[in-house]
Amino acid sequence: MLSSPYPVPHLRVYKVAMVLGWVAGMVAGAWVLVSPPKSYDALGLTLTTLWGVFLLGGSLLVLAANAFRKYKVEIPGLVLALGGVVIYDYLSWVQTFTGSFGSGPRACLLLVLAAHLVARIRILMHIDRQARRMASLRDGGTGE
Repeated sequence: MLSSPYPVPHLRVYKVAMVLGWVAGMVAGAWVLVSPPKSYDALGLTLTTLWGVFLLGGSLLVLAANAFRKYKVEIPGLVLALGGVVIYDYLSWVQTFTGSFGSGPRACLLLVLAAHLVARIRILMHIDRQARRMASLRDGGTGE
């Protein structure tokens, strides 16, 4: 995967928003590992631990990728974070349909977040594929 150019312009607001957002993701992941919700049974607790690990690790990678402007680090971080969000969303939908109807808005908001993560992953993969194609044309397809 090519590491340059990073497909985001140097915008201070963007950088601040990304740092704050991914620090919040790291805090959420760490928080659930330190103090998991008490409402889950054994499987739910295992899944909660898993989503916490995924969100913590993925957020750390994405934060580093944004700080160092390396999208080849951002993609695996986004995939890990997406895994955490999807697991948490699943648990939220289970709660919604098994007695806690008030969990529905949280489940829907997690779908919004998951959709944005998928969109960012797809954009980065598309940009990388285009850059590789251009590099291949430039070197005559030899890969040098």
